[in-house]
Amino acid sequence: MNMFNRILAVILFFAFNPVEARIFQTDSEKSENFKFDPFGKNLSDTTSINFQFSFVPFVGTNGMNSGNVINDYSFNLLGGYSTGTRKLEMAGLFNINRSDMTGVQLAGLFNQVGGKVDGVQLAGLFNSNLDSVNGVQLAGLTNFTTGAVDGVQIAGITNFSPKSVSGVQLAGVLNFSAADLEGSQIAGVLNFTARNVKGSQVGLVNFANKVDGFQLGLINYSDSISGIPVGFLSFVRSGYHPVEISVNEVLPLNLAFRTGKREFYNIFFAGLRPEWDDQLTWSFGYGVGTSPRLGKKTYLNIEVSSEQLSKGEVEALNLINRFYLGAELQASKRMAVFAGPTLNFRVYDSSYSFHPDLFSYSNPTVHNDQYYPEDLGSQLWWGFKAGVRFF
Repeated sequence: MNMFNRILAVILFFAFNPVEARIFQTDSEKSENFKFDPFGKNLSDTTSINFQFSFVPFVGTNGMNSGNVINDYSFNLLGGYSTGTRKLEMAGLFNINRSDMTGVQLAGLFNQVGGKVDGVQLAGLFNSNLDSVNGVQLAGLTNFTTGAVDGVQIAGITNFSPKSVSGVQLAGVLNFSAADLEGSQIAGVLNFTARNVKGSQVGLVNFANKVDGFQLGLINYSDSISGIPVGFLSFVRSGYHPVEISVNEVLPLNLAFRTGKREFYNIFFAGLRPEWDDQLTWSFGYGVGTSPRLGKKTYLNIEVSSEQLSKGEVEALNLINRFYLGAELQASKRMAVFAGPTLNFRVYDSSYSFHPDLFSYSNPTVHNDQYYPEDLGSQLWWGFKAGVRFF
């Protein structure tokens, strides 16, 4: 293993550091220079052949001319170095092309292309190229390109393009495009598109400018979106984010924030009951909802939410799950009033004796008071909610 690590270190050093060496022509005893420069752009004095085989760069059928040959078929036991590939290149460890690669390129560790890729790159660790990709990049760790992508990038960790992507980016951790995306980004953690998305983003966190499609994730951000962002927290800068003050049958003062779009939004809220007591009765919760238009200034509100009701510290389960169906009247550009009935289903720890009173200023009828194993209880009642929203 130590020997393998040393070989790999030498390979990576020479792959990313141009060096020059001097050889001697045995027949004329004259010297000439050859150069190993994987990022070199001087493609003068190049030739093409049908087939080559090498052990490592410059040790093979192309000899010291490896860096000046475009190969149709190239087979490298450990690693290869050439001007480009037209059909197929395979290596046990790495392939390095100074210019374009067309066809299929396979390597146990990495593929490095200084020009365009038109075809398929498959590597155990990473694929890297200094121009555009038209085709497929598949890597165990990272796909990196400095040009546009038209095709598919699949990586265990990261796909990176500083220009536009047309197709699919699929990564275990991060997809990145510094320009537009037309297609889909799917990542285990983050999808980031600096400009516009025409398609979809699916990940824990999604970020884009203008989205013509949808976002699905734990956290979604966009400047604008034509479709629906679905997640725990979706923020659309030009979207729907009013602040709400309301009253219900349990607590007389509730503050809520809605974010997303009217078609689908997230609700974060908290409430309290002012009392002359050492401990405050309060709640916090989360919900989702939709608000279709009924008329020019009227909307329907359909929401489901769940809140924990406590007195003092949160010490036991006491959830009030609420379904709300109400109407909203847009009184002005910046304000709306709303009201409607609620259906409430409480689930609580029946072994805990210090739950706060459910009602102190109203007296709804509680139905279906039930008890279950594992010290759980439930209750059902009809309630109401009313208030004002500020935009």
